[in-house]
Amino acid sequence: MIRTLTIINKGQIVLLLLVMLTSFLQAQAPVIACPGKPVTFPDYSVNDAQFWNAAIWWDPTYSSHDLAEGAAPLEIAIKDACTTGTLKVKYILYLDLDYNGTQETRVDSDTLPAANKIHYNNLGLAVTAGSQQQFDLRPVPVAEKYRFGLLVNTVSPTERKAQLVWSNSLTGTTMAQLPLGAHRIKWVVTNGCGQQSTCEYFFIIRDLKSPTVVCEAGPFLTIPINISNGALQLWVTDFLQYAEDNITPAQQLVLGIRKKGTGAFFPYGTSGMPQTSIMFDCSELGLNTAEIWLIDKEGNMDFCEVNFIIQDYNNGCSPDSTIQGGQITTEIGEGIEFVNIEGLWNNNNGVPPNNNNNFNLTNADGNYYLTINFPFSSNATITPTLELNPLNGVNTMDLVLIKEHILGTTLLNSPYKLISADANKSGTINLFDVKEIRNLILGVYQQLPANSSWRFVDKDNPFPIPSNPFAGVIPEHAKIDSFPINFIGMKIGDVDLSATPHSFSAPPEDRSATTAFTFQDQNLQENEVVSLHFAAASNIKGYQMTLDLAQFELLEIIPQNDLTMDNFGVFEQALTMVAEQTNQGFDLRLRAKQAGQLSSMLAINDKITRSVAFDNNGISKGVALHFNPIKKEAIQLNQNVPNPWHSATNIGFYLPEANTAVTFTVVDEIGRVIYTSINTYTSGYQSIILDESMVPQAGMYWYSLTTAKEQLIQKMVKF
Repeated sequence: MIRTLTIINKGQIVLLLLVMLTSFLQAQAPVIACPGKPVTFPDYSVNDAQFWNAAIWWDPTYSSHDLAEGAAPLEIAIKDACTTGTLKVKYILYLDLDYNGTQETRVDSDTLPAANKIHYNNLGLAVTAGSQQQFDLRPVPVAEKYRFGLLVNTVSPTERKAQLVWSNSLTGTTMAQLPLGAHRIKWVVTNGCGQQSTCEYFFIIRDLKSPTVVCEAGPFLTIPINISNGALQLWVTDFLQYAEDNITPAQQLVLGIRKKGTGAFFPYGTSGMPQTSIMFDCSELGLNTAEIWLIDKEGNMDFCEVNFIIQDYNNGCSPDSTIQGGQITTEIGEGIEFVNIEGLWNNNNGVPPNNNNNFNLTNADGNYYLTINFPFSSNATITPTLELNPLNGVNTMDLVLIKEHILGTTLLNSPYKLISADANKSGTINLFDVKEIRNLILGVYQQLPANSSWRFVDKDNPFPIPSNPFAGVIPEHAKIDSFPINFIGMKIGDVDLSATPHSFSAPPEDRSATTAFTFQDQNLQENEVVSLHFAAASNIKGYQMTLDLAQFELLEIIPQNDLTMDNFGVFEQALTMVAEQTNQGFDLRLRAKQAGQLSSMLAINDKITRSVAFDNNGISKGVALHFNPIKKEAIQLNQNVPNPWHSATNIGFYLPEANTAVTFTVVDEIGRVIYTSINTYTSGYQSIILDESMVPQAGMYWYSLTTAKEQLIQKMVKF
């Protein structure tokens, strides 16, 4: 018997194993990352009347022919080892467009309908059966109408990504906008080796945006509320400024009201109906707080709080009493709101309804009213107090003016300003006061440790020595001899009179004019150390700011030009600083926590210290960081300043070539164009100013700069 011996070398063994492994892998079906349960896509967008709005459509929840829609990021990731043939992907979309809980309409990617068409009610029939209906009602040519499509991208030789999209011949693809509700999709993937996998799952597009409810302005509602016959009923509409929702029509929104601290979530009465009013009696005179609730059709809810004063103007609780009062203003005659008037009586002849402290607050004109029982004690007094917002009106310009007074170059010209400058309440004005106020601005203090937010003096008090009000006793309460009793209020630390006395949320500032610190942009590696020199412009008298250092480790601060470490506040991820002299600068040494570009890692914000500068005339300006581009031949689009913004914002950009045509565009969260302009610019640094007329609504936006060569995009927020 003859035997044949076959000798296989190591190379042949390896080749054989590779062939066997390849055959094994190619025999495997494609792997789809398929959700194992229904997927919910939250929708926070405003309903767009240009999509899914026609007589054929009907949403019974909202009683509307305009179906609310939301973005549907329907996509799958595919892994496939087959290296022969072509990978084929398809989807079958099942939609419930009549809201009966069952999908009745399908879209098959192998036989897609025409632009702006969907074959309604074709389930169980041919895919082209049913009735052809429109979903894109935008006033654009047919070529720009959307149609259903399929997009497959190659991630790697063995990985693909498939997406259900809308597309047109002009703008390409976009995420599909499908009606809210419960739908289903089935994906089928077949590789070139003949293996097939499927993935099918339900998905829900649901409105999850809370409605917007805005109470009357505060922090205290100053409209007089009278109580009579011992009882008062207040309705939710008494306190509502406006209510709106992204989808639910205004007439279908439901309001409710409750006293603060008497429950949680939307307030319902004992009958199960929304509670729309609340009752008060004489025991509740003074400050009260109510919650105004709003709920939409999807059960999303939100509330606002309103603070208000119940006062017995009609003597419904004290028929034998009388109403007396006065006014509290700043030294220039502006009424100070929300001042608490405390009355002190030392016998029972004049005790007001609320024991020894009659809680009353001034209105927007600074007027206050007291319910007084006569006769009252001969030693009865009233005292104004106000501790809201210690930073109101306090800024670097105040430090500049106080320092000029200390040096004798420009004296503070009233006894009230002198009292405001005495931050530590020592009866003198010196650099210790400057340090106290600076610590308040820097965020080192939340309030002045030795002083109140406001102080008040009897308006009829004559200062014997106006240039030194501390020479005598400062009368911060008044004896009740006769009414009216008026006071002058002083915001401690505010000597340029920039405090807002009528409301303690200052009005939006126009800081489109800015002063900038300029740096050379650079790419940083992780743990790389960078040194930055901050030099203020020569026309800047003082400035303050917060530097966001979340992406850096602060290694060293090097003060210059009479700055000291007292001018800085060091926090975990931020650095605050105040400079109250011309040309004061400093150096920072920072270590990057991760790799990145300096211009995208370092920023200025208002989180701790409000970022603002003052020129030689005392006019406020925004503070910005400017970065020279790494490559001068590259176009640069800077972050807008300020950001977030309200009334106006400045957007800087750099163009390396002259006569460059630039298209500037602002779009909202769902891609709608809000503003656009086309202009030709010279080379160098340029800027565009946006104001409320160009972008009227609050929200998040993207702005882009487009030339013939490239497009740059940045994000901004308007409030």
